[in-house]
Amino acid sequence: MSSSSKKTVGAHDLGIFKLSDSCLLKISEGDISHWFINGSSDAIVNPATEDLAKSGRDEDGAIYKAAGPELRNACKEFPKLRCKCRCPVGEARITPYNTVSVYTSIGFKLPVSHVIHAVGPERRAGGPGGDPEAEALLRSAYRVIRFPVTCHTTSTILASSSSSYPKSQSKTLAMSHSSNTGGGGGFKLSESSVLKINKGDITQWFIDGSSSDAIVNPANERMLGGGGADGAVHRAAGPQLREACYKVPEVRSGVRCPTGEARITPGFKLPASHVIHTVGPIYDVHSNPAALLRSSYKNSLSVAKENNIQYIAFPAISCGVFGYPFEEAATVAISTIKEFANDFKEVHFVLFADDIYSVWLKKAKELLQAQE
Repeated sequence: MSSSSKKTVGAHDLGIFKLSDSCLLKISEGDISHWFINGSSDAIVNPATEDLAKSGRDEDGAIYKAAGPELRNACKEFPKLRCKCRCPVGEARITPYNTVSVYTSIGFKLPVSHVIHAVGPERRAGGPGGDPEAEALLRSAYRVIRFPVTCHTTSTILASSSSSYPKSQSKTLAMSHSSNTGGGGGFKLSESSVLKINKGDITQWFIDGSSSDAIVNPANERMLGGGGADGAVHRAAGPQLREACYKVPEVRSGVRCPTGEARITPGFKLPASHVIHTVGPIYDVHSNPAALLRSSYKNSLSVAKENNIQYIAFPAISCGVFGYPFEEAATVAISTIKEFANDFKEVHFVLFADDIYSVWLKKAKELLQAQE
């Protein structure tokens, strides 16, 4: 996707939303098989069936009809993983093959240059709590369709229509994934680990929502919710989070998590699977705030490793009501991440305020190697 002014053909824009300084999200009404930007670096996402070579109903069937028989023939070239399955639910396919688990086929008679085939889940009958497994698969499908080159991409709402997945829930997952993936700089921590600086709402962040992602909550020592980001996390997670925090044993009266330490709970209604609670220092109260802030980041990473977390997102700890100067906080945060987080797959900072985001991005450029 791009923030360029090129006209989208084949759709009527209903809403345009900024994901980052270089990326827009557009909600459009129209026939996706007619959509294109430039016919060379654009793609549509086809809500396919697992077989790929046999089209389904609705958008899937329309895309095959518009592309012509060449598209079906190309899909038949994908190897079957099991009977009638070339693309499992929650995955996507792209040709020519590469080392990424995403493949595209060229668009053939479609005006767009590429087709990405993603398979969303069918929702099983259940209670008001929905189907967590189906939601996780749907999140996976949206995550995996990210195109491995800079391009324009449009997507249908996966897993609605014939799959019986509620449109409102499917739309919410699509929007939250779009908002959480729009971001700023990427920086190399090791050969297998990157740091990403994003601007946004940390309560909306997730990677896979199953068991390997976590957000860090800048808590107070009581761990029962507060103001700022702490309050926002508790509101988004629902009352179950406070109940879980209440069960964390006190180390002394009124203190469940001393300053500089960390605790972990489930994420409950948050899209991320876990919440790691850490208490940063109050800048003007503690005698050595830098050491305590470093401990907050280090202990959060340690707790994450103990629980097999591979993806973790931090806010700017202590930079709200605790009054830590942004420049100093960014130096401590990024240098600690650089030292202790190089065996995570991805470490994110998700920063709500423009001024904090700018400071973090500047400091990361000073201290880290930009990702190529």
